[in-house]
Amino acid sequence: MNIKSLLIGSAAALAAVSGAQAADAIVAAEPEPMEYVRVCDAFGTGYFYIPGTETCLRISGYVRFQVDFAEHGRSGSTGAWLTNDAAYKTNTRGYLSIDAKSDTELGTLTGHIDLQSDSGADTFLDGAWIQLGGFKAGYFYTEWDKGINGETDALDGGFLNVIGGNTLLNAISYKYEGGAFSATASLETFATNTWSEFSDNLGISGVVTGSFGAVSADLLGSYDFDAENGNIRGLISADVGPGTLQGAAVWSSGANRYWDASEWSVAASYKANLTDKLAITPGFQYWGTIDYDLSGDYVGDRDAWRAGVTLDYTIVTDLTAKVSLQYTDVDGPRFDGKKSGMDDWSGFVRLERSF
Repeated sequence: MNIKSLLIGSAAALAAVSGAQAADAIVAAEPEPMEYVRVCDAFGTGYFYIPGTETCLRISGYVRFQVDFAEHGRSGSTGAWLTNDAAYKTNTRGYLSIDAKSDTELGTLTGHIDLQSDSGADTFLDGAWIQLGGFKAGYFYTEWDKGINGETDALDGGFLNVIGGNTLLNAISYKYEGGAFSATASLETFATNTWSEFSDNLGISGVVTGSFGAVSADLLGSYDFDAENGNIRGLISADVGPGTLQGAAVWSSGANRYWDASEWSVAASYKANLTDKLAITPGFQYWGTIDYDLSGDYVGDRDAWRAGVTLDYTIVTDLTAKVSLQYTDVDGPRFDGKKSGMDDWSGFVRLERSF
């Protein structure tokens, strides 16, 4: 019995040791520490720190589907009628914006890139610039791209003719901000990645902006050295009732690459916020003396006007619908008989998801 008890005890001891070793073999290793992406709230929403750096990155953009329609199909480059029948066109656009920001002893350092791609077209650069404090250099939209609410106005200079309306330029600018007051000066070139003599393809712009409670206004002046002509444009905006009333006026000394639509123009719109989701914006613009000769001097007595309405509706957060309907009337024929007048209904329906 003693020998039997000894053998049984030895076997139990060996089993216990083997069980302990097996249990030790399947213990999971401690997980290694992980570096999670940190939210950056120094420059607004949507930014996060690039791992291992103090640079904040934001990726944003939109996807848009749009159907344009018109009483007469028109060329996008010249505005000439392509057909006397009602026509439509469709387009889907993807747009991507990338912002990189960091704080420095000289102010905020920014790098920005915009990429746009339309259906059936190549992706292209729609803006890219470097900004340090108030200094900015790169390829960006000038102050002429700024308009008023709605889709009726054309305040970038390219409504009827094909010289003006080029608002995306390589430029160097400096902006001073002093609370409710700011001022910007810019040197702009109309040549893109091409050699030019130092006296060619250059223009300058300056804009002064001020805010006074519910009213804001800016005054813009530009000069095209090649055309030896300049322009002045003023914008004003005021909160009135359930919406915003805006107006604009333009004067041009002669046709140039900032503005060649007319000798002068006025525009107005009122954006009424009917509900939290629905807004309606009627608008009107008038162009006086729309023809110019080879010297760029405005001649003749033809004018043009446009009236229309735009509806904006928020379906859900970040998904909006926009419907625009416009009527345009252009006097004709031109002073030299080479261009006829035009009256035309046009518009679009747009669905856009932003992020």
